[in-house]
Amino acid sequence: MGKINDTVRTVNSSVRTLLLAVLMVAAGFAGWKGYSLYNEPQKKLAEKQQKVDQLAKQLAGAETQIAEQQTRIGELETDIAEKAARIDKLETSNRLLKLRHRIARLRTVDQTENEQTGRVETTIEFYEVNAEGAPIGAEPRTFTVEGDRVYVECLVAKFDDRYVEEQDLDRGTAICLFQRIFGEYQQPTEGYELDESGTTPTSYARGGEMSPFEQRIWRDFWEIANDRKKAAEIGIRAAHADAPSIRVQPGKVYELELRSTGEFTLRPLPSDAT
Repeated sequence: MGKINDTVRTVNSSVRTLLLAVLMVAAGFAGWKGYSLYNEPQKKLAEKQQKVDQLAKQLAGAETQIAEQQTRIGELETDIAEKAARIDKLETSNRLLKLRHRIARLRTVDQTENEQTGRVETTIEFYEVNAEGAPIGAEPRTFTVEGDRVYVECLVAKFDDRYVEEQDLDRGTAICLFQRIFGEYQQPTEGYELDESGTTPTSYARGGEMSPFEQRIWRDFWEIANDRKKAAEIGIRAAHADAPSIRVQPGKVYELELRSTGEFTLRPLPSDAT
């Protein structure tokens, strides 16, 4: 009987041990399962958050790059606009430099040597012309000057570039007033007078009459030339005398042009253009 009891107790103890082990395993499994069920979403959430952070970082980098590119684009657009403005100004200036007004022609009538002085004397026919080069105004005037290099002296008023570029009604082109014609062996005061004081070249009289604006310039020319403030007030950048010259040859015709910006050109014409 005692052995049976011992055996029962042993079996019970084993069963309890086994049950306890089963319970421990079940508790461990349940704990692991619970931990897994809790930790897995957290892990996935952390992984997703990491991806979100990476994407946010990439987005921030992209936004910074876009902002830098937009800034660069803005700078390039400004640079392009400035260059376009400079190009436009250069093109305008180039066009104005090419814009010339025919104002007079000189024809070499004769060249002879003075027996007393041994110098050449040149007889010149001078006449003003229109835009097509046709004579206008009075009949051509003839002068005999000393030497074969002929000077044509003019007073010229040059206006600020902005007025010329804008083609201002009164200041859209330089204006000039003929003074004298003389040779290389003569003093200017010994030359022949071309235009009387207070008049303007026929080819430059707007509408056939001198405007009040031009009258003021020619009336006060040397005062304006010596007073920069007064010149600036009426848009003049320079006022002075000029005397283009050329060594003429017998039988040739020379044309005197004035650019809108105030530079003179004196050059021979082709024989078929005279």
